[in-house]
Amino acid sequence: IAGLSGMTDVLGLLRESVEAFNAFRRTHPDVPVDLTGVDLSGLTLPGADFRGVTLFEANLAWADLAGARFDGADLRRSTLEGSILTGATFDTARMDYANLRSTRLRGATLRQVELRWATCQHADLRDAVLDGANLRRVVFSDGDLTGASFKNANFAEADLRWTTYRIEEIESDLDGACLR
Repeated sequence: IAGLSGMTDVLGLLRESVEAFNAFRRTHPDVPVDLTGVDLSGLTLPGADFRGVTLFEANLAWADLAGARFDGADLRRSTLEGSILTGATFDTARMDYANLRSTRLRGATLRQVELRWATCQHADLRDAVLDGANLRRVVFSDGDLTGASFKNANFAEADLRWTTYRIEEIESDLDGACLR
């Protein structure tokens, strides 16, 4: 690709503007983007197209990522603490061991996401869709799950203590989950 010699150039596009980064993604859909370990903390990146991007151990803490698309992305061990992720999509993303403390995920879509061992303490997941999600050992303590959809989600050993939710809205087996 002329003018793009690697991750630094892709990062430059992202830091230039979300529009420039998304335009690159549209015109080069088959080019893998690996942003392993990148620090994007505190940036304003609403609507960024991170579909399929490797963000393993990336720092996205306190960033504005409202409406961003992370479908199929690798966010294992990433830090998203305090980020604004309202309306973002994470369908089929791998997010094992991710730090989602105090994130705003209201209305986000996380269908079929792998979120094992993640921390979602104090997270706002109101009206989020987590259908088919693997939530094994996720800590939701002090979070808000009101109105969220969890059809066929795996809650094995998940920690829901001090979490706001409506038990009748969770259409999944809660056997093995720590409720109160």
